[in-house]
Amino acid sequence: MALRARGLALHELGDTAAAHHSLARAAEVAQRAHLPHLAAQARASRLGLLARRGAGAAALLEHAVRREPATRALALLNRGVAASQQGRFDAALSDFDAAEQRLRGGGDDRLLLPGLLSNRGLALLYTGNPHESTAVLERAAELAQRHHLHHLRGLALQNLGCAAAGQGDIARAMLLFATAAGFLPPGPRETLLMDRAGALLAAGQFRDAETLLRSVAPAMATDAGAGYATHLLLRAKLLLGIGDRDGAATLARRVNTAFGPASVWSRLARQIEWAARHVPPAPTTKLGQAQPRRTCAPLARAPREAASRHAGVSATAAAATLASSVATAPLGAPALAAPPPSRLRALRALAQGDHTAARAHLERPDDTARPGRLTVAGHLEPLAHVPTAATTIARAGAHLALEAGQAWPALEWIERVPTAPRPKRRCRDTSWRRLLDRYRAACARAWTHGDQDEPWAHGHTPLDEVERIETELGLAQWHAGCVRRCAPEVPATGAAGPTLASALGRRVFLRYVELAGQVNAVVMVDGEVTLRPLGEAGAIADAAAKLLHAARLNAVAPEVGQDAVTADRASHLADLLVAPVADLLAERPVVLAPEPGLPGLPWGLLPGLTGRPLVVASSARAWLCRRRRVRHQLAAERTVLVAGPDLPGAGGETRRLRRIYPGATLLAGEGAARPTTARVLAELGRADLAHLSAHGVFPPRSPMLSGLLLADGPLLAYDLERAHRVPRVTVLSSCAVGRSVASPTGVPLGLAATLLAMGATTVVAGILPVRDDAITDAMTRAHTDLSRGVSPAKVVARHLAHAGFVCLGAG
Repeated sequence: MALRARGLALHELGDTAAAHHSLARAAEVAQRAHLPHLAAQARASRLGLLARRGAGAAALLEHAVRREPATRALALLNRGVAASQQGRFDAALSDFDAAEQRLRGGGDDRLLLPGLLSNRGLALLYTGNPHESTAVLERAAELAQRHHLHHLRGLALQNLGCAAAGQGDIARAMLLFATAAGFLPPGPRETLLMDRAGALLAAGQFRDAETLLRSVAPAMATDAGAGYATHLLLRAKLLLGIGDRDGAATLARRVNTAFGPASVWSRLARQIEWAARHVPPAPTTKLGQAQPRRTCAPLARAPREAASRHAGVSATAAAATLASSVATAPLGAPALAAPPPSRLRALRALAQGDHTAARAHLERPDDTARPGRLTVAGHLEPLAHVPTAATTIARAGAHLALEAGQAWPALEWIERVPTAPRPKRRCRDTSWRRLLDRYRAACARAWTHGDQDEPWAHGHTPLDEVERIETELGLAQWHAGCVRRCAPEVPATGAAGPTLASALGRRVFLRYVELAGQVNAVVMVDGEVTLRPLGEAGAIADAAAKLLHAARLNAVAPEVGQDAVTADRASHLADLLVAPVADLLAERPVVLAPEPGLPGLPWGLLPGLTGRPLVVASSARAWLCRRRRVRHQLAAERTVLVAGPDLPGAGGETRRLRRIYPGATLLAGEGAARPTTARVLAELGRADLAHLSAHGVFPPRSPMLSGLLLADGPLLAYDLERAHRVPRVTVLSSCAVGRSVASPTGVPLGLAATLLAMGATTVVAGILPVRDDAITDAMTRAHTDLSRGVSPAKVVARHLAHAGFVCLGAG
């Protein structure tokens, strides 16, 4: 008995060879002692380990089920596990049900019940019974807790997380995975990491999912069962989600070859391969990225179950919906299930060209919706990544309208794609705050010792610690303190024509949108909407990149003499983006909503926009929302001025601004005025106007780690989610922090974008590098005008646009 228990423990700790050796000895010792029951138990346990690794133990398991009645329940359980490893969940359910029948009589084998129910619940999930699966898994967790079987409780909670993800409740799934980790042994946790990666894929957080999948790849390479299949399928979904359709199809074929046609793994692989071959790719989030020609495969070539569910729906719209569901559906969910009734009616209306009816259907609640069942994360990054069926349909509607040259319907659909989610409450989770403080301290150490050759303990450097904490941040946002209940998804309504036209007044609304590798301009002037084709996305992206390169070089080293080059490249980009709509713009102020690949341009440098009041917004709806809260008179408002360290010009700049705002709070220098993160966040929570002058950091791969260097390290975009409130108007006199990166759903992420998401109406920030002292005079003139009630958009146009600053938000 001791050898058997030791073998099972060794297996859970990851020492498979020692586990098998111990179990074999247990069977041998029991046989010599004429204890056949214990010998059968040891053999059955060893077969169970083989089954869990997908090793071909089918014949031995069949023998154990038929010839050893004393351990038949355990043998049936093990045979069911072996079937699950191969993706044959129908056969697994049959074995689990038979095993449960034998365990109902009680006896010593009753302790097998939690493990049996945990496996049965997972099988129910993969056979399309998510609600029954949840009930069975909750019973498994309760029994494991009652009998103090902590490991089994952890496995049951992990499987409950899979069930929650399969029903679309990603936030609850992540909380369950985190709870399960506390009950599992400290050995390998590859399956838990893969389940977390699957949930992150369903939430659209592809980069964090990729990190987890890469970490488990070595262990999964030697797996022959569910681990191998799950890893390849998740990697295929990841590649499909980021647009690598060839890579996704290759991995799907590997899974399909390894498992038989009766396997769920093979079915899921066929779905991914179909999507990779036949479904048009989602719109690119980076302008100019290669995009294959948009083709619409007949639904008859889709898997049979999908075709029957989508009969009568246009191939274009249905394909867009199926593409999204295949790429982001959890493995435990029916990837090609029909959309909810309202979405299906919207698709049918689109197929008939009735855009008005399609939008009306999306605004009606579904009969099958269950209020309050789902939970969502309370942080901006997860909210910005989560894809929805309504968003996919809105994009399909916009593309159909653009293809047909219909300007009004195109604008209405574009405005339904959410671009400005906002967390419902401020983050007060202490563990999240401590993680950010650890990251901040690690950054400070890395920057302080970056040029020193110091032998760090255990061979790790501060930079290693920075990178390690970065990998924790994606998962850490799904903590209990910021997860909330929510009603079913309510699709965003567009910016109604009369409302937008009235708010614009003399302004022009200019929206750039890419379709099938072509950029279009949708322009509203005096309530009339016009659609203008502009040119190839690749050419425009190339011109934008060349302008940014010249402008950055000119800002960093003006003595190089790049003025003429910068002006020439700005003129070339203006010929592509501004000249085709110049007659519509006239001399009016502009509200500009760029394509996600173009938000980080110094728009004020482009001829045709130079000297013109211009506001950059994520959408007309976002601009309207912030416009309602605008008040321009700031002279008597509460003001905070912050100067970061190691930047002599910042101190002089804030002291000059103190003369304009005599009652302002000044954070610069040492002592009580030392600009630490905590102090700055506190002052931001009390201010209406803030001016921050410090070194700026913008890592494009992690835009929420962009920030400003303060006395104790960087103030991050993540930190702003913890602020009680943020100023209505913020000026960031720093390098590059006005840039943003679009999430897969198109929502901008970055320091300035986070300020706007947390409630700011206007942010003035730089796109280009800013040399110390070079902007002080212009900033002084800008704040003089601001204090007199001049709008931020006009202030930027007059004093700051030449240096690459833009006005974001409301203006």
